Amino acid sequence: MLKNYFKIAWRSLLKDKQFTVLNALGLSAGLACSLLIFLWVSDELSFDKFFENDERLYRLLEHRSYNGETLYADESSGKLSEAVKQDIPEAAYAAAIAPAAWFPQNTLSVGDKNIKAQGQYAEKDYFSIFSFQLLEGNKSSVLADKSAIVLSDELAIKLFGTTENI
Repeated sequence: MLKNYFKIAWRSLLKDKQFTVLNALGLSAGLACSLLIFLWVSDELSFDKFFENDERLYRLLEHRSYNGETLYADESSGKLSEAVKQDIPEAAYAAAIAPAAWFPQNTLSVGDKNIKAQGQYAEKDYFSIFSFQLLEGNKSSVLADKSAIVLSDELAIKLFGTTENI
């Protein structure tokens, strides 16, 4: 019985080939669009979910108007983080971050090694907010000094040849 159903379906598909191609293209386009929308939504929902306490993380955006056009920027002065800590008692930590695009590549030198690297400015509470693992140092004091620097393991290996006891 099932074999007859498939035989009838196959014959009707061969009978009207244009209709079959049109239906197959529509079905495949619909499935492809649905899959892409699903992937996009799942990516948006998983953004920054790898941090501990991700449900307590918030990002402040600055509302700017230029020539009648409204823009939202994620960069602002460091005074904003101080104001957030003082005025919002629910905020345990706040840290201003300057985008890497603000800083050109800098040269880091150790001995005779000179390496160009791009950095990012972050305030002292940065590692208290985000759950990045440090190989060495204390998260609460690593950026307490304004001249302090945190290196990635890749950059430490390029500069020192190791990540141990730098």
